[in-house]
Amino acid sequence: MPVGSWIALALGLAVATSAAPNSIEAPIGAAKLTVALLGDYGWTGWQPLPLDFCNNVLPRLKADGVDIPREIQNDCDAGDRNAISNATIEETKTAQYIEQVCLMKNCSAFVSVGDNFYDSGVDFTSIGIQRFYEGWRDMYVGEAFDGKPWYQAIGNHDVVVGKAGVEFQTHIAPLMDDRWFFGHDKLPYYTYDLKGSNWTATFAVVDSDCFINDYQKSTSVYNTDYVIECHKDTQTQIEFLRKSFEESDATWKILQIHHGYISSSGNYTELAPLMDIVREHKGVVINGHDHCMAHYQYQGLDFVLTGGAGYAEAGDCNFGVPLGPFAKWLGADAQQAANGFVTLDITSESLQFEYYARDMQLKGTDYYPVANDIKPSYSFTVTEHAA
Repeated sequence: MPVGSWIALALGLAVATSAAPNSIEAPIGAAKLTVALLGDYGWTGWQPLPLDFCNNVLPRLKADGVDIPREIQNDCDAGDRNAISNATIEETKTAQYIEQVCLMKNCSAFVSVGDNFYDSGVDFTSIGIQRFYEGWRDMYVGEAFDGKPWYQAIGNHDVVVGKAGVEFQTHIAPLMDDRWFFGHDKLPYYTYDLKGSNWTATFAVVDSDCFINDYQKSTSVYNTDYVIECHKDTQTQIEFLRKSFEESDATWKILQIHHGYISSSGNYTELAPLMDIVREHKGVVINGHDHCMAHYQYQGLDFVLTGGAGYAEAGDCNFGVPLGPFAKWLGADAQQAANGFVTLDITSESLQFEYYARDMQLKGTDYYPVANDIKPSYSFTVTEHAA
C-alpha cells in the first residue's frame, strides 16, 4: 500500500468499537470477562525445504547471482529446521492445554501477539490456504475455541512474504473463518473494545515490524516490500495509537504488539514513541517475539510476554535468571522455557494476569516439570485505571 494511502486511511480512521462484517464479537456486559493471551505459535504445517537444496543448491544459486526470495532463504534456516519436530508437538499439546484451562476459566476471546505462521508466513496460494487450515483453523478447535473471536496481530515471521502475506492475514483470512479478526479497515493496525457491565477495555494493535531498524538492512529476511514501505511512515501508527487512546475513556488501555521494548533477550528501543503514549495513559503492554513467558516492569509500565504457545526457548528468558529488578517472573529454567499462555481476567476493579505453564512431558522426559499445571505458575494484578 503506498505511503499516501496509509496516511489517508489513518486520518479517516475512527476508533473501532464494533466488529467487522462476518466476524465474531466477544460477549458484552459481564462483570468479569476472561481472555487468553498467546503468541509465537504457528509451526504446524510448515515443511522445511529439502536439506540438499539448502546445503548444496542454494549456495550455488547465490554464487551465480540468482535472486533468492526471502521466504526461501528463511525456510532454509538451520535453527528452525532443527526445531520443527518438537515445535509441532509442543504447539499441538499446548493448544490442547489452552483448551483445558480455558474451559475451566471460560475464556471468551483470544488475543494474539503475532508470528501466526512459521517459518515464512502464508499468502493467497494453495500452500498458504492449506497452512491456514492445518496451522490454525483445524488446530484450535473444540468447545473452548468454537465461536470465540481471535484478535490478531502481525509478527516478523508473518511479513517474510511481504505485502502478499500481510494482505492474506488482514483481507483473506477473516473471510475464511469468522473467528479471525483484523479490524474494520483491513489494516495491520487497528483497535477494538471489550465491554463489561461497568467497564471498558480498549486494545490498540500496532505492527511493530515497521519500527525495527535491523529489518531495513538488505541482508535481513524481513526486509520485504511491505516492511520497507511502512518503515518510512511509522508516524502514522504512532498517531493512530495516540488518537485511539486519547479518544477512549475506557477503564483499561492495552497495547497489543509483537516485539518487546524490554526483554531478557533483545530490547527494541525503536518502540519508545509507542511506550511514551502507553505510559501517558497508564496502560499495559502485551507482546511476544521472545519464545517464553515473562512479566517485566520498567519505567512505570507492565509488560506481559506471552510467547510460549509454540516452540519455547530458554535463552529468550535468560534461562530463568533475572538480568535486573525489571524481570519480575521468567517462565524458564536452566534447560527449558515453559510452553503455555496467559489469561487476563478483566473487571472494573482490576486486570488479573495469570501465567499458565504446561507440564512438558515429551518422549518419556519431563522437560519443564509443573506440579499442578491447571493452576497458574505466576500471577499479578493491575489496579490503577487508565488515564
